[in-house]
Amino acid sequence: MTTVIKTHNLTKNYGDYAAVNNVSLSLEFGDIYGLIGRNGAGKSTLFKLLMGLTQPTNGDIALFGDPSDSGLRVGRHNIGFMNGPSFFSYLNAYDNLNYFRLLKGIQDKTEIDRVLKLVDLAGVKKPFKSYSMGMKQRLGIANALMGSPKVIILDEPVNGLDPQGIADFRKLIQHLNKEIGITFVVSSHILGELGLMATRFGFIEKGKLIEEITAQELHERTRSSLKIVVDNVAKASILLEEEANTTNFRVFDDKTIILNDYVHEPNIINNLMVSNGITLYQISTNEASLEDYFLNLIGGPSDASIH
Repeated sequence: MTTVIKTHNLTKNYGDYAAVNNVSLSLEFGDIYGLIGRNGAGKSTLFKLLMGLTQPTNGDIALFGDPSDSGLRVGRHNIGFMNGPSFFSYLNAYDNLNYFRLLKGIQDKTEIDRVLKLVDLAGVKKPFKSYSMGMKQRLGIANALMGSPKVIILDEPVNGLDPQGIADFRKLIQHLNKEIGITFVVSSHILGELGLMATRFGFIEKGKLIEEITAQELHERTRSSLKIVVDNVAKASILLEEEANTTNFRVFDDKTIILNDYVHEPNIINNLMVSNGITLYQISTNEASLEDYFLNLIGGPSDASIH
């Protein structure tokens, strides 16, 4: 696969604070890359670095394989960005995009018709202020599509959308990805929706990229398991290893074990624990969500929102 964005030890400091801390990521052609992190984790700063809106303190960026200054300038012309539907309220879709076409230096006016058709806004004459939130977001996508970028970065694109609007937006992104060949980087606080959309995930915490995995790897790691809640985790762990002959489990906290074996035979584990004097508070089938996986990865929830 072709790498379209690659960073190496990318860092952005503000005084003594590292907003982005030694981030090394790779984005492959055809990805829908879900970037997951809490408020203040560094996602927006990372996007600004990729777009050239702020300069790194240390580290390197390569766009489409070229890390040179000229390569970055050319490469950024092939990256679209959307972080909110900011348009003139009194203009319609065509006239708004015509303004941005001129700003971007795009000569061909037919580009406006092309992108409006892609997002199903062709022929819409009413002013932007009367649009639904879904229409506003689609116009934002149309703006990002002008100039035929190979990559589009979406920062919280489903904010304010109702469930149907979110589903429609997901289908649009997947269509543009599969049919037009656009690579996407998406951040969203609605992790369940991101889990349905993304083909790869990056998890960022306190400015550090702590893991990158594919959607298939995530599925394997969050597949059905047994949640076992007991009074003695240490003893239960020994029993699983020595009596049940499995090490395919992890200790989640001081009372909870997540076991990936015996999912369809919980009675065996139940009998094993009870017959060996362990108090079993709960045994149930457990399928972790993307949010569960992320929280487990960073060591549990905090007061900060997940974004």
